[in-house]
Amino acid sequence: MTDTTSARDRIDDRTVTILAFGVVMVIFAVGISVQTVYVLGIQPSWQEGRTPVAETLNLAVRLSANFAAVGLGILGIALLDPQERRLPGRLCTGAVIAVGAAALRGALQLGLGIYAPSQISEVTAEIITASIAVAISLAIALALTDARRRLRTEERAYAEQTVRAAAALEALQGEELRVRREVADGLHGTVQQRFIVLGARLEGAIAAVDPLEGGSEVAAELRGIRDDLASLRRQDLRTMSELLYPARLDQGTVPAVRALFQRIPTSIATSLRVSDEVVALEGEGNRVLPAERRLLIVRIVEEALSNALKHGRATAVELELTVDPAGAFVLAFDDDGIGLPAEPSELGLSGLGRLQRQLDHIDGRLELQSSPLGGARVLGVVPR
Repeated sequence: MTDTTSARDRIDDRTVTILAFGVVMVIFAVGISVQTVYVLGIQPSWQEGRTPVAETLNLAVRLSANFAAVGLGILGIALLDPQERRLPGRLCTGAVIAVGAAALRGALQLGLGIYAPSQISEVTAEIITASIAVAISLAIALALTDARRRLRTEERAYAEQTVRAAAALEALQGEELRVRREVADGLHGTVQQRFIVLGARLEGAIAAVDPLEGGSEVAAELRGIRDDLASLRRQDLRTMSELLYPARLDQGTVPAVRALFQRIPTSIATSLRVSDEVVALEGEGNRVLPAERRLLIVRIVEEALSNALKHGRATAVELELTVDPAGAFVLAFDDDGIGLPAEPSELGLSGLGRLQRQLDHIDGRLELQSSPLGGARVLGVVPR
């Protein structure tokens, strides 16, 4: 905790203690004065044998003594800070505040003529009862301050834990992204190069066996193996590489999504709408999002597209990328398929659930809704 935070907390604790003490004491002061004047009808000592003083004047005199005691109690809290002390210190400062405020009230009651100098026993009783009232009020105020302090500590601990968890998750996602990129680069480079070398060796073997007797059949078999390897290198390796690390992701979210849409079969009608703000932030070469967030957006689009084509039997898909007023990236993926399933998990939509759990850690969200196209809509919100 910084010194600034500690000072702010002390001021807050003192304010809460003073307010709570003041409210309780004012209730005591007003209540006892009203009861004395209007219920018990007690007159000041200087009115004995005279015409009774007006009730409002009697009430005003008693309230002035009581409010003076409240003010002194508040001043004592401000100067002695009992809320910052342990139990022994609280008992000592509390006693000083209670006795001081009660003594001032008793002195004012004598000075204002509420009691005569000869009524020492009554004044003593007033001081004792007032001390108890002040002590009770202070105890209530300190209990409230302690409760507020515990709540503040718990809130800060929760906030710190949340920040640590978010940092750990971001570090984990960064490491995952690094591994994905390395594996994708390895597939694209080293493994693909091995396939090229194998293809060249097969070409040599074909050339060697073709002139031999019966070699044409062996050569044909080798050509088939060569073609299968070439197809595996061109298609399967590329697909695996892009699954690990989407094409053009390093260039921005928009280029990566466009590259994904280019792989959609031509039999599927597509529409990709990107707002100018998204282009400015995540267009070609513009990257305000961390790579982990860009990958998350592409994965949401991939999962929505996969569900639309495999399970929704869609013939048209639309994607709109915008930025909301809070600065978060919003994607709305619509299809014209069969619509929302009764049990999404039975149709393999658990991938969206995994993505939702990732979004939960960054205060994002993922929703499955009905689409204006008649199928399903996947609505994702990814904060920066």
